[in-house]
Amino acid sequence: MLRTLLTVFVFLIVFLGYSQGESTYWYFGNGAGLRFNEDGSTTALTDGKLNTLEGCASISDQEGNLLLYTDGRTVYNANHDVIANGTGLYGDSSSTQSALIVPKPEDPSIQYIFTVDTSTNESDSNFGFNYSEVDLESNGGQGYVRRKNINLLDFSSEKITAVLKDCSNRSVWVVTLAPAGDDDFNFNTFYAYEVGPNGINSTPVISSFPELQITDSRGYLKFSPDGTKVACANSMSGLYLLDFDVATGTTSNPVQINIPGSNRFPYGVEFSQNQQFLYVNASNNASGEIDDPYNSSLFQLDLTTFQVVELDRRETFRSALQLGYNGKIYRTIAEEYLTGTKFLGVIHNPNEGGTAANYQHNAISLEGKIGNQGLPPFIQSFFFKAGLFRNEDGTQESSASICETEELRLGVDFSSGAAYIWKKNGVLLPNTSHELVIPSARLTDSGEYSLEIIPADPKECVINGEAIIEIIPIPIPNPVNLVQCDVDMVNSTDGLTAINLEQISTNSGFTYTFYESISDLTNDLPISDPVRYQNINPFSQTVYYRVMNERNCGDSSEINLSVVSTAIGSSTPKTFYGCDDNPEDDILEGTFDLDQIRQAFPGLEVSFYETREDAGLKLNALPANYGSQPETIFARLENNNECQNVEEIELILNPSPSFTFPEEFNWCTNGEPLHLNAPLGYDLYNWYYKDGSDLVSLESGSSIAVEQAGDFVLEIGYSYVQNNQTTNCFTTKEFTIFPSSPAIFVSIDITDFSENNTVMVIVEGDGDYEYSLDGLVYQDDPLFEDVIAGFRTVYVNDKNGCGVSEKQISILGYPKFFTPNGDNEHDTWQLLGADDQVQAMSLISIYDRFGTLITQISPKSDGWDGCNSSGGELPSSSYWFKASLEDGRVFKGYFALKR
Repeated sequence: MLRTLLTVFVFLIVFLGYSQGESTYWYFGNGAGLRFNEDGSTTALTDGKLNTLEGCASISDQEGNLLLYTDGRTVYNANHDVIANGTGLYGDSSSTQSALIVPKPEDPSIQYIFTVDTSTNESDSNFGFNYSEVDLESNGGQGYVRRKNINLLDFSSEKITAVLKDCSNRSVWVVTLAPAGDDDFNFNTFYAYEVGPNGINSTPVISSFPELQITDSRGYLKFSPDGTKVACANSMSGLYLLDFDVATGTTSNPVQINIPGSNRFPYGVEFSQNQQFLYVNASNNASGEIDDPYNSSLFQLDLTTFQVVELDRRETFRSALQLGYNGKIYRTIAEEYLTGTKFLGVIHNPNEGGTAANYQHNAISLEGKIGNQGLPPFIQSFFFKAGLFRNEDGTQESSASICETEELRLGVDFSSGAAYIWKKNGVLLPNTSHELVIPSARLTDSGEYSLEIIPADPKECVINGEAIIEIIPIPIPNPVNLVQCDVDMVNSTDGLTAINLEQISTNSGFTYTFYESISDLTNDLPISDPVRYQNINPFSQTVYYRVMNERNCGDSSEINLSVVSTAIGSSTPKTFYGCDDNPEDDILEGTFDLDQIRQAFPGLEVSFYETREDAGLKLNALPANYGSQPETIFARLENNNECQNVEEIELILNPSPSFTFPEEFNWCTNGEPLHLNAPLGYDLYNWYYKDGSDLVSLESGSSIAVEQAGDFVLEIGYSYVQNNQTTNCFTTKEFTIFPSSPAIFVSIDITDFSENNTVMVIVEGDGDYEYSLDGLVYQDDPLFEDVIAGFRTVYVNDKNGCGVSEKQISILGYPKFFTPNGDNEHDTWQLLGADDQVQAMSLISIYDRFGTLITQISPKSDGWDGCNSSGGELPSSSYWFKASLEDGRVFKGYFALKR
């Protein structure tokens, strides 16, 4: 098939004469960046200095070397240093398109930074639309902002875009949206400023639309790459599409685009490189404050039909969209206003309609840096690439597919004196003509072709073209022998049967069509039902088929049909046995390993089917693991894909054991092995230990003695012997053995000599413990409160029956009174909980109420008997004591002597 020569008209090529390297470097978000490589791939950058929620801008030179980047307030050079005088610009990191950088035509050492401001609160001034001038050669080549914040409009929206005016003087239009008057907050007027070799013309071309009601200044403004269309997203005020005249700077014909669904507030917009599609990101929220989760959608608008397709919807915040040098469109992914993510989304094929555009979420990793809502805008003409192909209707394309052996012809109109530079996949080609012709294309000729046309007049624009070519292989059909088994229910020996001709359709990428005769093939009268074709000549017949690829290239050949008689049901079916998968239900149903059944037919290719018809037609083959109730299935036997026979297979299921077994056991690690007994009355018993995902065989038998904790499996089975076949049907139960042991005391923390004496028992061990101070009443809490002073025994019992641990403790205290009257009841006063072993070295001093020392006693003694040092009895009264304990503590208190 001859591909028509496609012509590119120079007046349509709105390109600056640059090499498109100006958009090589992107910096945005929190330190995030992206570099576009010559082969169309990208590399994440982590050396950026920006910290911006939205607005940002970058620019490189023609060769793709970074020059500078900014958030609209601070300017950084290629070394990521702040340029001299490069702070305090009148942009705003919270402005949608805070800045856009435009090289001065014919003097790339001068870069203009256009900024649009915004006001985030009452005290935040809005400085409107301004520009600053950067001299890259000043300051030792480090750059200098020699003029800053030159005002063009006192008030504007948060949007800005730019496109080449024409190739004669290489001027650029820079456009923003603003009110018609100083005090009007209705953004209904487009201001186009021309940037030319002599600088910036401060008198704009004004296009005003009083009928528009745009009160929301947020959202992106974008030109199409050829400059003929403008898309204007205005969040709560909607989306507009307008025409633009690059010759005059006039905007016209505003059309509001309705966005379907709840995600109706547009923010990011971008055109496809072929300008057929407009992509829009719209969210369910305009204010940034919402109770429901944030949600946004990615829409594709076909500008030829105005059909809207939703490509993606998910819980994300609003996003920027930006076309890259490689023709792909990139999308930011923010979770909310202040929270970005470490990824970008990508529309891989934006020139294709619907899902063929191929949007991929989280496609680009930013290597740990954060992308927020904004991406850097550029002069949109950077991204214009002329298609090197034109369809028969005259439309241009930048991609095509042809069949191998067809002529491939690419090219443009001849221009006298121009230089033509061709590349394939980035590699320079020897061809220097305005045409590239391959008389007979091969598969290896697939690839990405580019053409750069350098006019003889250096003042004219460089023209760039692109073509992505796919060479489609041509199918070469060969004669096929198709042997079919006669499986007719009425007569399986007459050589007439239904045949599935599509068995030969071995390549899913090709289209197969079948014909009963040469005449039908010539006249393209295909067989209506090739899956169930009924042959008309018994046993042997020739039919025909054609194979075509997606470009309708192909050829035809013949199918030689042979029909083999069968005798299904004349012999005893082969029988195979299985086991019930779930013995707990009332359904006898199990899984058969059909791969194992295949072993019964050595030397043959075997496939299985539920019905005789399916076996004959080779339709709906059963999976290798086939879940079934008892039934008859059919085996199709083949040799070299030729049917030999169809046999019946009888599947019989045997019951599997149904039993119960505890899921948990406790084993005392300080005692005897744990003896486990399985239910009796079954044929087979196996015990396993689970080591991760592996099973370790332990014992075979109905009982086992276990001396380890962990996860185990008990397998119990029935053994069936039928037709000299042994089938073992097993059921398994998993159980866990938990270790348990007597408690080991770690510490006992005692708070005594207090109004609320407490005892905290701390133990370690594998058991489940309870605690007691009398051995009778136990509690789960290891903390005891209001404990009476004296000697106590702490008991810790393992609830699993592995034993009780004991430890004696002493809680120090003292009696509030004593009565030394000889009745052997409270005759002496002594510390409680102290004796000749506990606090034995303590010293207790006793004073009368005037502070006079009466006596000193030791915990080893019987205590004070109420007499002075001479043996005289002291009267009833209150007495004080000071206990200097062996462990260093000192306590003071008083008590009463009663007579």
